Amino acid sequence: MAKKYVYLIRHGQTRGNAEKRFIGRRTDDPLSEEGKLAAQDEKQRWTEALSKGPLRVCVSPMQRAKQTAHILFADAEAAQIEELSEMDFGIFEGKNHQELDGNEVYQKWIDQGGMEPIPEGEGLVLFQKRSWKGFCKALGDPKSEEQVAIVCHGGTIMAVMSKLTGQVYYTFMTENLGGYRLELELDDEGIHLLTYHRLGPGDPA
Repeated sequence: MAKKYVYLIRHGQTRGNAEKRFIGRRTDDPLSEEGKLAAQDEKQRWTEALSKGPLRVCVSPMQRAKQTAHILFADAEAAQIEELSEMDFGIFEGKNHQELDGNEVYQKWIDQGGMEPIPEGEGLVLFQKRSWKGFCKALGDPKSEEQVAIVCHGGTIMAVMSKLTGQVYYTFMTENLGGYRLELELDDEGIHLLTYHRLGPGDPA
């Protein structure tokens, strides 16, 4: 049995985030200048918070996540995990609510609580399954006690937290550079969530 402290961190802001667009797996946006500066402001906090023991950093392969991880954890070599990529938003990709307002397909998706598959995109069930696979990879050796920082996406965090807690996916919407601190116990029977709390930018980790 091993205990791990895991930090799920959403990447910094991109231009698409600022414009409230559906920025998913198809759009490999870099951080905006504002996003880079905000991440730099967070760097010292994370350096201090995670300096007390072994640390492994895992990251989505998308630019915005890799850039954020490089700023926050410059001294760590981040392991890229494909399954941690954001959801594929299909025909909604790159658009925002204003541009989709009046679209019958979009309205139907909203009326269904955003739970149904997006045309030409990814369904929530499969996305959650993929995200969980990436999360399990990021945890690494179940017998190793360590800290793990996972820099990924808002959707990925929601999917993982929903799976861990059994709560509704949208309960765990996360702002840029926010996330969750998890205390986990791993044994032969699986992954057990002991505690978790939400982290906003500037909150003590």
